[in-house]
Amino acid sequence: MFVETTHYYAKVGRVDEVLELRRRACALRSELGLDPGSILIKDGSQADGPDVAWQCHYASRQALEHDLAARADSVDFGLVRRAMTDAVDRFERYVAQVDRQTLSDAEVTESASASVPTSEIVPRVVTFDSGSEVLTGYLYLPPGPGPFPCVITNHGSAIEQGTTDLCRPGTASLLMSWGYASFLPHRRGYGESTGTPWNVEVSAKFGTDLYDQQLVARLEAESDDVVSAVEYVVSLDEIDQDRIAVLGSSFGGTVTLWAATKSSRIRCAVDFAGAAINWDHTPQLRNSMIAATRQIKCPMYFLQAANDYSVGPTRSLGALDGQAPYPISSKVFDAFGISKDEGHYFEKYGSVIWGPDIRAFLRRWL
Repeated sequence: MFVETTHYYAKVGRVDEVLELRRRACALRSELGLDPGSILIKDGSQADGPDVAWQCHYASRQALEHDLAARADSVDFGLVRRAMTDAVDRFERYVAQVDRQTLSDAEVTESASASVPTSEIVPRVVTFDSGSEVLTGYLYLPPGPGPFPCVITNHGSAIEQGTTDLCRPGTASLLMSWGYASFLPHRRGYGESTGTPWNVEVSAKFGTDLYDQQLVARLEAESDDVVSAVEYVVSLDEIDQDRIAVLGSSFGGTVTLWAATKSSRIRCAVDFAGAAINWDHTPQLRNSMIAATRQIKCPMYFLQAANDYSVGPTRSLGALDGQAPYPISSKVFDAFGISKDEGHYFEKYGSVIWGPDIRAFLRRWL
């Protein structure tokens, strides 16, 4: 995150004029589709300092550069600048980068005004390669100019080939309202992507050693699809290649964890209920996830609802904070619904509960 600050020292008798010119500049920024920023006026008790100041926050260096270019291209903005030059004795401009490591909880969790899309929530449908498979993905972009930070969202096992439940617009629209692009890839053998369905490759009886071995091999391969999705989105002009996160639930949570050990492009990752259904029955998968957590290449957040099939994943993996190369956050939320299935679908239906925590996590690390 970057902060631009400008200081205006008015000529004698022209403070009000400087303030009105700064207000006009903010109005022009809104007309250009830019954040108007905030105007600060000197407290009358202060003898020193600028008479008027202005401040604006940018999610990335690219966003700042886009903003500067939009101003430079505006004839009207240039006229205001010239009038301001005549009205001030002194002008200062500073750009600083926010130290995310030292943000207070209040700064991390404060809610900027959400940019909720007012038109239809329909993604761009794309294809990309992952090894020998051709995968389908669904890209959502928030309103406003890019490039945008992007969250890759990883589905669970329920998106079967031939399904009409394709693009999961609910989580995508939430991420868009926070200013993030959202990309949902269908991994191999799911939805609109090529490949063998997971339950064909994992054909052994649930709970057996062979089932455990087959499941580990399958999810390890699917995590390569997540890495391929990361490489695809960073090739897009609309995406800030330095600000990529991954998020997933159930199988999607497990492959999110493994992807976070494979790609240094991933800035942070969120695992909802990864392996919750299998955790108590698959020691090889459980041990593989514990080992992976000790090898993560970015901060991780493990979370789920208390009435999920097992809260072992969040309890056990969250307890590894301090034993991994990067910080680990974890939380078991109160029960969500009555059944284990309802608890397991916490990510899909419970964003009103988990949203503030995950938004704060993304803001800190992405």
